[in-house]
Amino acid sequence: MNGFSPSSHLLLTIAAPLVGAVIAWLLGSRGVSAVRQSAAVTTLVTLALAAWLIVRYLADPATASGLPYGLVEVPWLTEGIFDVRFSLGLDGLSLWMFGLAALLSVTAVFVSWDAIKDRPVGFYVLLLVLEAAMLGVFAARDVILFYVFFEFTLVPLFFLIGIWGHDERRRAAVKFFIYTLAGSVLTFLGLLTIILWHASHAGVVTFDIESLVDGTKIHPLPMTAGGGWLQMVVFLALLAGFAVKVPIVPLHTWLPLAHVEAPTGGSVDLAGVLLKLGIYGFLRFSMPMLPEATAVAAPWLFGLGVVGIVYGALVALVQTDLKRLIAYSSVSHMGYIVMGLFALTPVATEGANLQLVNHGLSSAGLFALVGMIYERFHTRNIASLGGIASRAPWLAVFFMLFTFSSIGLPGLNGFVGEFMILLGSFQRAWSGVSQAWQFAYLVMALLAVAGVVLGAWYMLWAVERVLFGGSREPPRAAGHGHDAGHADHAHGSHAAHGVHGSQGAADHDRCDLRWYELAAVLPLAVFVLWIGLTPATFLAPAAPAVRKATAAPAAAFAARMQAGTTATVAGITTP
Repeated sequence: MNGFSPSSHLLLTIAAPLVGAVIAWLLGSRGVSAVRQSAAVTTLVTLALAAWLIVRYLADPATASGLPYGLVEVPWLTEGIFDVRFSLGLDGLSLWMFGLAALLSVTAVFVSWDAIKDRPVGFYVLLLVLEAAMLGVFAARDVILFYVFFEFTLVPLFFLIGIWGHDERRRAAVKFFIYTLAGSVLTFLGLLTIILWHASHAGVVTFDIESLVDGTKIHPLPMTAGGGWLQMVVFLALLAGFAVKVPIVPLHTWLPLAHVEAPTGGSVDLAGVLLKLGIYGFLRFSMPMLPEATAVAAPWLFGLGVVGIVYGALVALVQTDLKRLIAYSSVSHMGYIVMGLFALTPVATEGANLQLVNHGLSSAGLFALVGMIYERFHTRNIASLGGIASRAPWLAVFFMLFTFSSIGLPGLNGFVGEFMILLGSFQRAWSGVSQAWQFAYLVMALLAVAGVVLGAWYMLWAVERVLFGGSREPPRAAGHGHDAGHADHAHGSHAAHGVHGSQGAADHDRCDLRWYELAAVLPLAVFVLWIGLTPATFLAPAAPAVRKATAAPAAAFAARMQAGTTATVAGITTP
């Protein structure tokens, strides 16, 4: 095994889903069973490769110093002044997201097992292509390669929503595509500006991310009126794309519709991985390359994070659709991550980075279980559900576990990340800002604490209505949905016979989790407990990279706050 280099290992892990997609396409003539089994094997093999790669990463002493692992460097366009390379590698920023993408791809396949019967070849091929794109975007170390993977995640999900979604699938797909594409075009223009600025000083047009980070430290983009405030302009361009991906309120309006209309497998990948690309972009590009602009924008983005927390929680409280409730809870919980990131304290930023994984696990688990509930009862209307725990106890157990993870119960993963974010935010409010900002920061931190209470309120209230009490099953209908061939509607007859009617114990058994549904959520539950009980295992490998990425903007922010404090004191003491 010593001959199996880390770079070959990384390439094989990213290529495996693409090979699997070709195999699934070739097996299309053999029916649904062959295609889905092929997709399951592919995602399991990819997960095994990713897990092994992560173990090798953790065992290598060189990674502790911040060196990329499994580095792949292949010249792509190196003629003349250009230096574009096919460059891949893992570091502390990308390690856990790389593993999460592989894990949730397994979940996405298994939750679609009995739900997708119309055009299964296309569905599973697109899921596997999406997995390769997600793995690639977190491993890319060249701007062009990053952008290719970044955009490539958009295409498969657009078709997954538009073809296999629910009644308003086309509107949801178009809105998702327009929002994310428009934002990412501005982001690419901003990245090109950084590249050209670096080229004007270095004499070579490089797209290597690490070289650009180092170059902008030596020759930072101007942050003065004389320089046209170029650094702030570029920061806003990057913000346009990354804020849509998160999404940060008020650029969130595409998300609830996309979640509600997407097939369950698409929702799992969207909530678990794709929403995290915006935060990853801030850490990888905006913060290390544009520290002064980040410092200026930090209080406002911190505030928008708090707005997202409270707004998402309040809107979730009034939802009648269970899936839409979970979608708005994602808006609220991503607000905590934005808040933690732009608190710019080590404990808050490390907590935000961990919370990317935590939210990916809990939200993916909840969306998967909502899809399973829909398969059985053909509704997501909370008022039409009830008493599910008596019929499907294991489904209820996992739903409760992911709910407790989402609301931050101590001992589970969500508590660790949210506690670190809140602790770091109060640290910033008490001693890390000027007097002019202190009251505002304290109010925002307290509102974030109120968001925790609101989160527990809407989630536990939904659990009480859906899982407990008397059964309120909806009446049976002749057909379910707009087209039995689309999305989760495709399994209508199968699920209907599982819970309706008077078939005694057989119906009761078929209402609980099936083997493939258990395979979808059990690995997520393991990590929910693992991270909650031993968070240092997951915090330590990422901490050096997170601190390195946020050091420059944190120093710039501290300097701005110190200048503000000095000016205030001078104003008070001047007669």
